[in-house]
Amino acid sequence: MGLGAAVNLVSKQIYLTFPADISFKEENVSNYFSIYGLVEDVRIPYQQNMMFGFVTFVHLETTKLILAKENPHIVYDSRVLVKSYKVKGKVQEK
Repeated sequence: MGLGAAVNLVSKQIYLTFPADISFKEENVSNYFSIYGLVEDVRIPYQQNMMFGFVTFVHLETTKLILAKENPHIVYDSRVLVKSYKVKGKVQEK
């Protein structure tokens, strides 16, 4: 596969990790990341020890911009690490 296969590896979604004692909500995460571009969705599943979440953007360019920034991001006085979201099932192994 050529260049088109590589494009499929990039997602409009980022993966977040942060300590369990955070004080922010999905709305705070959306407000913070909206300074970079239009936010489509924020999901933060409940976990006890280590928290994680996902932010989906309207435009792929927003994801690229955020991933180019230094970690951590500070959301509502909490350290948030941002990673690229790995798109699964897009590339076949040989």
